[in-house]
Amino acid sequence: MDSNIEFKSHVPVAQRTALEALLFFNSCQARVSDCIANAVERFGAPEIVAEADRLRIHMRNLTDVQSLFAIEKSTGRPVGVAVYTRQDIEHVTVMHIGIAAEYASGGPRSSEQLLLRLLREVRRSTRRMKGVRRVELFYASKRSSSSRWRAPIKAAL
Repeated sequence: MDSNIEFKSHVPVAQRTALEALLFFNSCQARVSDCIANAVERFGAPEIVAEADRLRIHMRNLTDVQSLFAIEKSTGRPVGVAVYTRQDIEHVTVMHIGIAAEYASGGPRSSEQLLLRLLREVRRSTRRMKGVRRVELFYASKRSSSSRWRAPIKAAL
């Protein structure tokens, strides 16, 4: 699939406003607001930090946090983000996720399945981590954390 989306571990500083909109002022947040609140309570709130000419996501209470951004090639705008950490030797947990409204379910570009592609890229990147067997999405559903989405690394996401 020829796509206008690329995946990167950082966002250019010039895209701070777009990243803030995606992460903090996303119009799709209402769909999972209870789950977001639970994630913030458990892991802390994500913060945008600048490192030289790049932006990354930091979590004050966690030291080993990684982010994967979906970036529109034509504009450089971040349209998706997954913030994740290695919870233990076998598990990576996606703590926060954001998809721009036009790429989300019901949006004009929803057919590009950005959420699925972003999660596939997270899974692909975790394959390089020795011992990781599962990738978990903390707020995949509005139910309790015991019903989190879990995908074995070998599953065909």
